[in-house]
Amino acid sequence: MKNFLLSLALLLSANMCAQTVDGILEKHLAYTGGEKNWKKITSIVTSGEYDYGGTKFPFTSYSKSPDKYKFVVPFNGKYYAQAFDGVKGWKIDAFKNETAPTILNGNDAKAMANESDVALEPAFINYKTKGHNAILEKDTTIKNMACHKIRFTRKGGEKEFYYFDTKTFAVVMKKAASKNTEMGGSVMTTYYSDYRDIGGIKIPFIAASDINGQPILTITIEKATVNVAVDDKEFQP
Repeated sequence: MKNFLLSLALLLSANMCAQTVDGILEKHLAYTGGEKNWKKITSIVTSGEYDYGGTKFPFTSYSKSPDKYKFVVPFNGKYYAQAFDGVKGWKIDAFKNETAPTILNGNDAKAMANESDVALEPAFINYKTKGHNAILEKDTTIKNMACHKIRFTRKGGEKEFYYFDTKTFAVVMKKAASKNTEMGGSVMTTYYSDYRDIGGIKIPFIAASDINGQPILTITIEKATVNVAVDDKEFQP
């Protein structure tokens, strides 16, 4: 009987944790506009500034549903571009005098230099159906802000840690191994701020990333538009 009660208590505890995780993610999605509004988004185009350790470049990024992505960084008549067309990726670095694109496959195809998720729809929407897993960990404090901490494991096994403001449920920080192969899998910490509404959804206009406290990249969005026409050819090499 004691074993039965113990098993029942553990089961109830696990269910409560799962409900809490789902509750946090639901409130976060509500904060960013809600699932219905996200489902209406077919494209997002942003532009602004990349700051690589004090060196600043303009950028433009294109995201198209479900998982097409491209960003371009022009500077002094040259540019760096990288894209993913939903199947394969490519990049070209004119700063290194490259004139032909390099085709990327597998994880390299999704290794965006700004660590973006190539899927336009947030991974938290129907995450279980997508094969992801989320576990609530002990609450913590980030920059004097009380936060819920969730360990999010992608279908492919990649682990990410998200920190949600306990008041607004905005994601204020993320920790994950860098997608950029040049970083050698180092854990990157990204702080998100300045959330703004665009076309019914809300996204952070500032994302500042570091590795072991060393600033790597700060992305500042200056303009963002949704549901603009973006030709599929934009994502082709």
